[in-house]
Amino acid sequence: MKNEARRKLPPLPVRAARILARLKHVRGLSDEEKSVHALGLAATPQERWDLFENSVRSFGLLEALEAEHIECFPALNR
Repeated sequence: MKNEARRKLPPLPVRAARILARLKHVRGLSDEEKSVHALGLAATPQERWDLFENSVRSFGLLEALEAEHIECFPALNR
């Protein structure tokens, strides 16, 4: 079983669209909230991490976090 090739997943937008269709009738959420939830539910853990890093980078916060990490943990940066 371990040697079997893994199933190839469809692209993230396709998976998110499928989940969004399932969330269509959920009450109490706006369409924007449904799309955010669908994206998070459809993404693999690595894709979720990449989405997080990209959003942090787009706000310009990644450099600040990296600088703070260097100051807090100088022994790790040798």
